Amino acid sequence: MELIDIIPNSMSFRIVATLDVDDGTDTPEGFTGRVRRFADGRLVSVGWYQDGALHNPGRNHPAFRQFRATGQVKYELWCVNGDLQDPAFDAPAVRGFYADGIPHYEERWTLGRRQDGADGSPAIRKWRADGSLRFERRYRAGTRVA
Repeated sequence: MELIDIIPNSMSFRIVATLDVDDGTDTPEGFTGRVRRFADGRLVSVGWYQDGALHNPGRNHPAFRQFRATGQVKYELWCVNGDLQDPAFDAPAVRGFYADGIPHYEERWTLGRRQDGADGSPAIRKWRADGSLRFERRYRAGTRVA
Protein backbone atom coordinates (compact mmCIF):
# COMPACT_ATOMS: atom_id res chain seq x y z
CA MET A 1 0.00 0.00 0.00
CA GLU A 2 1.41 3.41 -0.94
CA LEU A 3 1.03 6.32 1.46
CA ILE A 4 2.11 9.94 1.41
CA ASP A 5 3.86 11.02 4.62
CA ILE A 6 4.89 14.45 5.81
CA ILE A 7 8.29 14.18 7.49
CA PRO A 8 10.07 16.91 9.48
CA ASN A 9 13.19 18.04 7.64
CA SER A 10 15.30 20.51 9.60
CA MET A 11 13.19 23.66 9.88
CA SER A 12 10.58 22.53 7.34
CA PHE A 13 8.71 19.44 6.17
CA ARG A 14 8.93 17.27 3.10
CA ILE A 15 6.39 15.01 1.47
CA VAL A 16 7.56 11.42 0.98
CA ALA A 17 5.91 8.53 -0.85
CA THR A 18 5.91 5.54 1.51
CA LEU A 19 5.35 2.01 0.29
CA ASP A 20 4.45 -0.63 2.91
CA VAL A 21 5.14 -4.13 1.58
CA ASP A 22 5.20 -7.68 2.85
CA ASP A 23 8.65 -9.22 3.13
CA GLY A 24 9.71 -10.52 -0.28
CA THR A 25 7.67 -8.04 -2.31
CA ASP A 26 9.80 -6.24 -4.89
CA THR A 27 10.11 -2.47 -4.95
CA PRO A 28 8.58 -1.06 -8.15
CA GLU A 29 11.10 -0.14 -10.83
CA GLY A 30 12.05 3.53 -10.71
CA PHE A 31 10.38 4.11 -7.31
CA THR A 32 11.39 7.20 -5.32
CA GLY A 33 10.55 7.29 -1.62
CA ARG A 34 10.59 5.08 1.46
CA VAL A 35 9.87 1.34 1.44
CA ARG A 36 8.97 -0.32 4.72
CA ARG A 37 9.03 -4.13 4.71
CA PHE A 38 6.96 -6.09 7.19
CA ALA A 39 6.93 -9.77 8.16
CA ASP A 40 4.50 -11.30 10.65
CA GLY A 41 3.22 -7.83 11.47
CA ARG A 42 6.56 -6.33 12.48
CA LEU A 43 8.85 -3.88 10.72
CA VAL A 44 11.81 -5.76 9.25
CA SER A 45 13.55 -3.08 7.20
CA VAL A 46 13.33 0.44 5.84
CA GLY A 47 14.89 1.45 2.53
CA TRP A 48 15.04 4.84 0.89
CA TYR A 49 15.04 4.90 -2.91
CA GLN A 50 15.69 7.46 -5.59
CA ASP A 51 14.79 6.43 -9.15
CA GLY A 52 14.73 2.76 -8.08
CA ALA A 53 18.17 2.73 -6.38
CA LEU A 54 18.99 2.84 -2.68
CA HIS A 55 19.96 6.39 -1.82
CA ASN A 56 20.55 8.16 1.52
CA PRO A 57 17.60 10.46 2.23
CA GLY A 58 19.86 12.90 4.09
CA ARG A 59 23.30 13.42 5.60
CA ASN A 60 22.35 11.83 8.91
CA HIS A 61 20.24 8.89 7.76
CA PRO A 62 21.30 5.69 5.93
CA ALA A 63 19.64 4.40 2.77
CA PHE A 64 18.78 1.06 4.36
CA ARG A 65 18.28 -0.40 7.84
CA GLN A 66 17.48 -4.01 8.77
CA PHE A 67 15.92 -4.54 12.21
CA ARG A 68 15.95 -7.39 14.71
CA ALA A 69 12.70 -8.77 16.15
CA THR A 70 13.34 -6.55 19.19
CA GLY A 71 13.31 -3.45 16.97
CA GLN A 72 17.05 -2.77 17.31
CA VAL A 73 19.14 -2.11 14.22
CA LYS A 74 20.85 -5.25 12.91
CA TYR A 75 22.77 -3.47 10.14
CA GLU A 76 22.67 -0.33 8.02
CA LEU A 77 23.87 0.64 4.56
CA TRP A 78 24.82 4.09 3.27
CA CYS A 79 24.35 4.38 -0.51
CA VAL A 80 24.50 7.00 -3.24
CA ASN A 81 22.55 6.11 -6.39
CA GLY A 82 22.63 2.43 -5.44
CA ASP A 83 26.38 2.25 -4.72
CA LEU A 84 27.71 1.76 -1.22
CA GLN A 85 29.54 4.94 -0.20
CA ASP A 86 31.06 6.10 3.10
CA PRO A 87 28.82 8.96 4.28
CA ALA A 88 31.71 10.90 5.81
CA PHE A 89 35.48 10.95 6.19
CA ASP A 90 35.31 9.01 9.46
CA ALA A 91 32.16 6.91 8.93
CA PRO A 92 31.73 3.50 7.24
CA ALA A 93 29.19 2.67 4.53
CA VAL A 94 28.18 -0.60 6.22
CA ARG A 95 27.73 -1.20 9.95
CA GLY A 96 26.45 -4.31 11.69
CA PHE A 97 25.54 -4.66 15.35
CA TYR A 98 25.20 -7.42 17.91
CA ALA A 99 21.78 -7.83 19.55
CA ASP A 100 22.89 -5.66 22.49
CA GLY A 101 23.79 -2.79 20.13
CA ILE A 102 27.58 -3.10 20.24
CA PRO A 103 29.34 -2.88 16.86
CA HIS A 104 29.93 -6.27 15.20
CA TYR A 105 31.49 -5.19 11.88
CA GLU A 106 32.01 -2.23 9.58
CA GLU A 107 32.99 -1.86 5.95
CA ARG A 108 34.38 1.16 4.14
CA TRP A 109 33.31 1.75 0.52
CA THR A 110 34.00 4.34 -2.17
CA LEU A 111 31.88 4.43 -5.33
CA GLY A 112 30.61 0.90 -4.76
CA ARG A 113 34.05 -0.67 -4.16
CA ARG A 114 35.67 -1.71 -0.90
CA GLN A 115 38.31 0.83 -0.09
CA ASP A 116 40.28 1.74 3.03
CA GLY A 117 38.78 4.80 4.67
CA ALA A 118 39.94 8.31 3.86
CA ASP A 119 41.02 8.50 7.51
CA GLY A 120 43.35 5.50 7.00
CA SER A 121 41.09 2.93 8.66
CA PRO A 122 40.95 -0.56 7.11
CA ALA A 123 38.12 -1.36 4.69
CA ILE A 124 36.81 -4.18 6.91
CA ARG A 125 36.82 -4.47 10.68
CA LYS A 126 35.11 -7.11 12.77
CA TRP A 127 34.79 -7.26 16.55
CA ARG A 128 33.99 -10.00 19.04
CA ALA A 129 30.97 -9.65 21.32
CA ASP A 130 33.30 -8.54 24.16
CA GLY A 131 34.40 -5.54 22.04
CA SER A 132 37.90 -6.82 21.20
CA LEU A 133 39.03 -6.60 17.59
CA ARG A 134 38.71 -9.91 15.73
CA PHE A 135 40.35 -8.91 12.42
CA GLU A 136 40.93 -6.15 9.88
CA ARG A 137 41.26 -6.30 6.08
CA ARG A 138 42.67 -3.64 3.78
CA TYR A 139 41.41 -2.91 0.26
CA ARG A 140 42.37 -0.54 -2.56
CA ALA A 141 39.80 0.04 -5.34
CA GLY A 142 37.96 -3.18 -4.48
CA THR A 143 41.06 -5.40 -4.34
CA ARG A 144 42.37 -6.85 -1.09
CA VAL A 145 45.94 -5.84 -0.21
CA ALA A 146 48.35 -7.19 2.41
